[in-house]
Amino acid sequence: MNVGISSHVVKEISGRGISLETLKANLIELNFSDMPLIKNEQILKDSIEKLQTFDVKYTIHAPISDEREKEVRIDLGINSRRNIEIMRKVFKIASLLDVKYLVIHGGDIHGSYHEAFVNTKKQLRELSVLAGDYSIIFVVENTEDNRIGAFAHELLPLVGENVAVTLDVGHAFLTATKYNLNFEDYFNILSPYIKHVHLHNNNGKWDEHRPLEEGKLNVPLVLKKLCEIKPENIIFEIRRYRTEENVIKSLRSINGFQKVMGPLHSPQTRTGNLVPFSP
Repeated sequence: MNVGISSHVVKEISGRGISLETLKANLIELNFSDMPLIKNEQILKDSIEKLQTFDVKYTIHAPISDEREKEVRIDLGINSRRNIEIMRKVFKIASLLDVKYLVIHGGDIHGSYHEAFVNTKKQLRELSVLAGDYSIIFVVENTEDNRIGAFAHELLPLVGENVAVTLDVGHAFLTATKYNLNFEDYFNILSPYIKHVHLHNNNGKWDEHRPLEEGKLNVPLVLKKLCEIKPENIIFEIRRYRTEENVIKSLRSINGFQKVMGPLHSPQTRTGNLVPFSP
């Protein structure tokens, strides 16, 4: 199991947050809002080459519908070739950075839930074939209730070849709190398909993306469930925090149950196997 953190709080990537030296993270999940990767329909060579200099492994979070840069926004709730063309560039970036896991959201619900669901499933099926060409596994994430995938059972029809699940623990807690659901059902229903986890805390009201020490999440329960599931990756998807110490404590908290899960697998060094950039 690999443990990492979102690029949002990595100073060398987003320009804010905490240095890699302090974090001591060896897995980073790249977000398109944290570093320019595509501009004027071209992959940015300088950004890719900068990322290749860091001695870390990467996962990628595919662009979402409300990205800061409009040209990379993806919404699978709308059946559009534009979504596919943007994702082709994302696959290329993933290949250059030797990425295996790529997180994607279900589509936005604009009016008809069923239309958004069908569009999401149709496009995800096409993209999963392309992902296979790059040896990438899609991990579709449970979201909030304005998108397809808020409830655990919604993700089951989306799972298939090259498509597994990202369990977003913070989103699951919010949805379970809002609709008076059993929070543990997200683990129980999705456990056979969970390869990737987004771990962050909140106070049950809105999507705060805080460290484990800052919120109302039942952290011991979550860690116990993760022990049982043994996902490939756990990403601390932190966006705001009271202290840097809380962020670092969250990262280190996983070490407390290594004996249960077995030894953590350290990602292989990046040196020597990077793909040279070519437009």
